[in-house]
Amino acid sequence: MKFYVFIQNEPFYLPKVLDKVLREFGDDCMGVNIQSVAQGKRSLFGTAMDLLKLYGFGYFQWKFRRFVWKKIQGKIVNDILGSTRTCHSVKAVAKRYGVDVTEALNVNSDAFRAMLRDQGVEFILSISGTQFYGKALREQTPRGIVNCHGALLPKYRGLMPSFWTLANGEREGGVSVHFVNEKLDDGPIVVQKRYTLKAHDCLEDVMARSKDLAAEAIIECVHKVRAGDPETMPNEEAQSSDFSMPTREDMRRFKARGHRLR
Repeated sequence: MKFYVFIQNEPFYLPKVLDKVLREFGDDCMGVNIQSVAQGKRSLFGTAMDLLKLYGFGYFQWKFRRFVWKKIQGKIVNDILGSTRTCHSVKAVAKRYGVDVTEALNVNSDAFRAMLRDQGVEFILSISGTQFYGKALREQTPRGIVNCHGALLPKYRGLMPSFWTLANGEREGGVSVHFVNEKLDDGPIVVQKRYTLKAHDCLEDVMARSKDLAAEAIIECVHKVRAGDPETMPNEEAQSSDFSMPTREDMRRFKARGHRLR
């Protein structure tokens, strides 16, 4: 089954997730499309400013410094020196497995969809992708498009589910791999995995745990789709809850529950 990966350009956790997926299925992967880290319809700068307001200067500058350092490491180690022994970006992981990369492209464009057809792509895997996948793209992909979302759908659709599960005092979190349809985080669920949340959990710990579990769920999903007609679980809109960018009041509630950012 020939497939394509859509993935966010995030350097902290996603290189490890992609490495696990390509280690298992790299021979069938026709390419990786790297998408912006911008949240929703925001620009990259707008996303950064919203996160600064939300997190405060301390955590934001810590995260930003780590982001910049990862980018520098990727540029020197992976791009200039050409080493993929340690991959600091999803682009470097793709290079390790000999998979072609496209960046900053509209995946719904006629040209991109034509390229997918020419390569015989039957299935698309979105790992924290940030673009909307339109009807034409969905209809030309015979095995479907699946997305990995960091929550137990149908609850916690939308942005930043790890934050919201902690802020709302949930006792468990999880990941869901679901088919993509015309609505956000709405399609039938193929695989769902759970983990326990504790009062002492910080946001960084939960995001790391979520991404580790995501890799397992994605691999299981691909095996099921390859086998044909996977059984699915309902993702009922009537039971859904939708969340957007948190506010400072939401952050105060998060901290009042005893949680830390790191």
